Amino acid sequence: MSATPPTPTTNRRPRALLLDDDAVVVRLLRTALQCHGYEVLSAGDGAEGVAVLLDALLDLDVLVVDLDLPGRDGWSFLRLIRDAGGERDLPVVVLATAASPAVRAQLRSLGADAVVERSAGPAAVARAVDAVVAHPASRTRIRATVDSISALLVPVAVAA
Repeated sequence: MSATPPTPTTNRRPRALLLDDDAVVVRLLRTALQCHGYEVLSAGDGAEGVAVLLDALLDLDVLVVDLDLPGRDGWSFLRLIRDAGGERDLPVVVLATAASPAVRAQLRSLGADAVVERSAGPAAVARAVDAVVAHPASRTRIRATVDSISALLVPVAVAA
């Protein structure tokens, strides 16, 4: 098991946001990631995930998202972060069930840094997270992403 060192600029443990609706999976992945030195935030559905993402994005080092998350799935999170927000610095690990090579390629083309089969287990997910957390993200670009994503999610006022 490898331990991820504290981020160099803040001397804090790296922070992961885990989005999955299965409480058992969340518990197992939280434990595995904590053993690898991560502080773990989590959400159980897409709406809660967006709220936590916007609140914590400036301090996140990696996003781990279930491809089949209810409310806003992994596909949607990738599009929201990569396309709408323009964020490329936040690593994203997608958890998938029986993803075909075509699905894996599609996820990669949308900006997933890694795709891990859920059946591979928590240790494999933690290793994938370690592998994609190579350097600290650019906080300036992430701040712009928070603003972009927030603007997309705020309802537009309609004149009466």
